[in-house]
Amino acid sequence: MGSLLALLALLLLWGAVAEGPAKKVLTLEGDLVLGGLFPVHQKGGPAEDCGPVNEHRGIQRLEAMLFALDRINRDPHLLPGVRLGAHILDSCSKDTHALEQALDFVRASLSRGADGSRHICPDGSYATHGDAPTAITGVIGGSYSDVSIQVANLLRLFQIPQISYASTSAKLSDKSRYDYFARTVPPDFFQAKAMAEILRFFNWTYVSTVASEGDYGETGIEAFELEARARNICVATSEKVGRAMSRAAFEGVVRALLQKPSARVAVLFTRSEDARELLAASQRLNASFTWVASDGWGALESVVAGSEGAAEGAITIELASYPISDFASYFQSLDPWNNSRNPWFREFWEQRFRCSFRQRDCAAHSLRAVPFEQESKIMFVVNAVYAMAHALHNMHRALCPNTTRLCDAMRPVNGRRLYKDFVLNVKFDAPFRPADTHNEVRFDRFGDGIGRYNIFTYLRAGSGRYRYQKTRKCPENFNEAKFIGFTMYTTCIIWLAFLPIFYVTSSDYRVQTTTMCVSVSLSGSVVLGCLFAPKLHIILFQPQKNVVSHRAPTSRFGSAAARASSSLGQGSGSQFVPTVCNGREVVDSTTSSL
Repeated sequence: MGSLLALLALLLLWGAVAEGPAKKVLTLEGDLVLGGLFPVHQKGGPAEDCGPVNEHRGIQRLEAMLFALDRINRDPHLLPGVRLGAHILDSCSKDTHALEQALDFVRASLSRGADGSRHICPDGSYATHGDAPTAITGVIGGSYSDVSIQVANLLRLFQIPQISYASTSAKLSDKSRYDYFARTVPPDFFQAKAMAEILRFFNWTYVSTVASEGDYGETGIEAFELEARARNICVATSEKVGRAMSRAAFEGVVRALLQKPSARVAVLFTRSEDARELLAASQRLNASFTWVASDGWGALESVVAGSEGAAEGAITIELASYPISDFASYFQSLDPWNNSRNPWFREFWEQRFRCSFRQRDCAAHSLRAVPFEQESKIMFVVNAVYAMAHALHNMHRALCPNTTRLCDAMRPVNGRRLYKDFVLNVKFDAPFRPADTHNEVRFDRFGDGIGRYNIFTYLRAGSGRYRYQKTRKCPENFNEAKFIGFTMYTTCIIWLAFLPIFYVTSSDYRVQTTTMCVSVSLSGSVVLGCLFAPKLHIILFQPQKNVVSHRAPTSRFGSAAARASSSLGQGSGSQFVPTVCNGREVVDSTTSSL
């Protein structure tokens, strides 16, 4: 009964949407068609769904899916004889709009049962659609977690597998609710643990938090607060930023943070546009905080543009990825005349070059002539498309072993079997990876990807320009390594000097004996002075450091060697800019305690 009501509601909703203004859709013909959902536009204002074109997270990610499909269709070893098509829609970075758009994905399923049988009407006839909608085999997307949650709730009713390339909400790991959802990125609780470890590393024990409304921000900050309490980190105040907040409202959030003068560290679990507005409000109010931000901010230049001073000293987390050089060449070769398949590309071109096709002043521009910054999750988009292709390839080999074409067993594709037996069990080396990089694409039993994180600090360089600096890999006992190295070098020099003296004076055993004694004494003195003396100094003059947590690593971030200044954590209002050695470059969600 519940399923019938859901179907009726969907039919009514789709009918209302269909009567509205025509929407743009990117369609590629194929034997099997994959749906795509991308934030081509940013959120609109209160009276409109869509805002400006989202150049990086929208257009680049969409083109990454097309790039991957082109490569797969040309690959003689992956789905040979089967062409993958696409049906790509714009979510406008908004969950309600995305749900309306995603009804396109299930239109063909409305006339068929889960087992592929056609629905029979009360008069005995079969349910049909006049425009013969294309059956969607699987969906790539969405970007934001709240979008993916809404779409996943819809697709599960029709057993359509979904692979996201950017949604990290921990809620999506619940297989009892999202049983056809997978993703090529790890869930948020890993970076929530990483952020708590960063605070403990710097001894910042009194902080404020800001979260975006929605599943990404709210569940992320809940996970962080849980980890913070386990590490005796107190939260002074928790603020939320809404979807359609005004500039004055963001300034109100900053003023609320300033009401806690002892908490000069602010932890952000926000979307990129919310982080951008928050930094702009801080800049206008001349407020100074040390920001610790999630991958919603990451290493995006668009977040800090115009607010560099307010962002200085921020520590941000970004999913570790590598640029795909082939995609860079592909994207920079595009223009509105050779990329007519993308219905949003002309709009992107006008916004990117501030020109107008009506005035015919756009032809002189080229993407090769402007700086290109590859969006950080392009790799995950490509991996998501390839994961679906590999799952279909394995399914085709199992069900259609005697032909390279589609057989009756895959007309239509059984979504439940595709997801349970093939998507969750897919395992392959990531395409387009650098030769010196090992990156395996696979999913755990919750459908989550295996991820690694980079940690960045936003610093002002010597030239006066601001930039993101990725933290270096440091030994767990960084300072001890320095002492050991100096001791070994000094001992080596002593014995190198001893050997020629010993052999030159071979005729006088008394000189040789004296030389030997001096060398041994100097070697012992160096060891005592360089290794024993620093530890004795700690025992006598800095007993607070003579604890296990300072001698042995307690996590991927903690070590005996590097303890940062705790001036902010104890209430100091001074701005602290972390050095590039105070951290770790990569956090691995599969092996670390994070």
